[in-house]
Amino acid sequence: MAIAKMKKLTLLAEHANKEALLKSVQEMQSLEIIPLAEDMEDELLKDFETNISNKAASDMDTRLQDIEYSINYLKEYIDQPGLFEKLKSKKEVYSLKDLEKHVEKADIEVILDDVSKMETKINQLDEQIKDLKQEEAFLRKWRALNFMPEEVKGFKLMDVIVGSVDKEHAEELVESLKENGKMYFDEIYRRSDEVAYLIIIPKAEKAHFDQVIGQYSFRALNYKHDLLPEDALYNNLTSQKERREERQSTIETMSKWKDRFKDLELAEEYYYNISERQNAQSLFIDSHHLFLLSGWIEEDKVAGLKKNVERTIGDNEVVILSDDIQMREYADVPIVLKNNNLVRPFEMITKMFSYPKYNDVDPTPLMMPFFMVFFGIMSADLGYGLLLFGVTLFALKALNIEGSTGSFVKFLHILSYPTMAFGVFFGSFFGIELPIQVFSLQDDVLEIMAFSVVLGLIHLLYGLILNGKIKNRQGQRASAYVDGYAWFLMLIGFILWIAGAMLLNNQLLTQVGIGLVVLNAVGILAVSAMSSSNKALGLGLGAYNLYGISGYVGDIVSYTRLMALGVASANIAMAFNMIIGFLPPVARFTVGILIIIALHTLNIALTFLSAYVHTSRLQYVEFFGKFYEGGGKPLTPLKMLEKHIWMEDNNN
Repeated sequence: MAIAKMKKLTLLAEHANKEALLKSVQEMQSLEIIPLAEDMEDELLKDFETNISNKAASDMDTRLQDIEYSINYLKEYIDQPGLFEKLKSKKEVYSLKDLEKHVEKADIEVILDDVSKMETKINQLDEQIKDLKQEEAFLRKWRALNFMPEEVKGFKLMDVIVGSVDKEHAEELVESLKENGKMYFDEIYRRSDEVAYLIIIPKAEKAHFDQVIGQYSFRALNYKHDLLPEDALYNNLTSQKERREERQSTIETMSKWKDRFKDLELAEEYYYNISERQNAQSLFIDSHHLFLLSGWIEEDKVAGLKKNVERTIGDNEVVILSDDIQMREYADVPIVLKNNNLVRPFEMITKMFSYPKYNDVDPTPLMMPFFMVFFGIMSADLGYGLLLFGVTLFALKALNIEGSTGSFVKFLHILSYPTMAFGVFFGSFFGIELPIQVFSLQDDVLEIMAFSVVLGLIHLLYGLILNGKIKNRQGQRASAYVDGYAWFLMLIGFILWIAGAMLLNNQLLTQVGIGLVVLNAVGILAVSAMSSSNKALGLGLGAYNLYGISGYVGDIVSYTRLMALGVASANIAMAFNMIIGFLPPVARFTVGILIIIALHTLNIALTFLSAYVHTSRLQYVEFFGKFYEGGGKPLTPLKMLEKHIWMEDNNN
């Protein structure tokens, strides 16, 4: 069910054709190459050896890192298209041959070297500007100094001292200078943290002065410039301007390197592809003349790969063997999920949980209808649904959203339909009650809760039926009954019992319900005992299985969150509308419009996020837990990067 049928492919060719064959396989992007040495017998491997080239792989990784670094560095300076333009534009499509021709023609080494030189130059200019900024701050403080400190060092009778002191000590220093009476001082500048002074003292007072300033951490000026501070500051600012202009010129030069930037992006694709092929070679086994590779591939892509390989190197140059999957290999077979366009976006929910095993089922189409219904109930609002519909439809039609992002937008677009449908069902439009509704989110809370529980029971019962069918198909008949059909019948029995005794007052219905419960409880004990080699242990396991009834009670209660979140979202929207309604008419139709948009935007985000998270939880815990184990792994074929471009699809 929606799991692609797989084949095991083995290819044998001469060494001369190794690179060509690998390119051909990589072009198809459909074959996951696996190590052969682990599975083959030693006798078969005696003439073969594993091909490992760590140095080549290391060199290629280094080259890729250099290219990626240069791309990320240039991104800061190359004019990039805006977000909307990016979303509208499509990636170019290249064949592997065209990509190789383009990159081999471009001189990537020169580009990398030029980028490195530009980076070095900008870093040097930044350091120089930083140093000049620090020098500027120093000169601005001392710009009032109108003589060179060196000029006054030769006085015979007087000493001229220029320096600064912490502001907290300035007043004390001044008082000490005044007390001496023989020292002249003048304030040069005052800052928030320090004060600078010009001090003139007789040489006879130098010793006393040194004693005074020693108490206040006085710092003598160390002036290293050949010009006065004012002139040096002018030169500093001129130098800063020149370096900023040089930096800007360098950036403008790099901003015109769009073609070089594209060459680097294509080089990243090119060298990544080579790296992948080199890594794949470590999984081959080689003899003196031949090499052997094997891998998993989807059955419907075998013919296309054979055709492409034979067209590339000739049908007489390669032997291609296709084998069916053996049961012992099921645990190792990688998985490809195959669903129609409606179901495919919901595969992300399954993949986040776990891929199925090869002999399991794909739960995506089984889960999808319930996911839509539960999401719709929790986010039920016609206005919110219309908004989600419009935004996602615009994104799908007007923008070129590809890959996983495009799949997620399709996923949200599909969910807009149940959101609108349940918005009509509950009569809610941006928190405003519609005149037509089946249940009211304000007045019919108990009815909605009962409706949610009924949906939950259907969900659980469906999961148990699936469990029985899957286990039965796998030949596990005892487990199919004990874990699937028996619990299904017991829950049906409980429903009939409660309905007959408490709702319909029907004795026959009650007796039928009790009978189903008792009969299947005994059946679980009996089948568990009979299917076990240790009868006592089997009986104990059956009793423990019956203890799981408490878990089903918790599961059923979990579905009341459908009601809780739906009612909460509607009431929050209604409360926002009421808040705006209290505003005066002028404010209501001016600032009130902006407020209501902001409030509803917040509620929409919280509503959709909560609906997504809690719907996923109901699938993973309550539904998948009844029949699905997962444990599979996805197919990881030898692929091309396709980060900046799309590669030509050769599967058609």
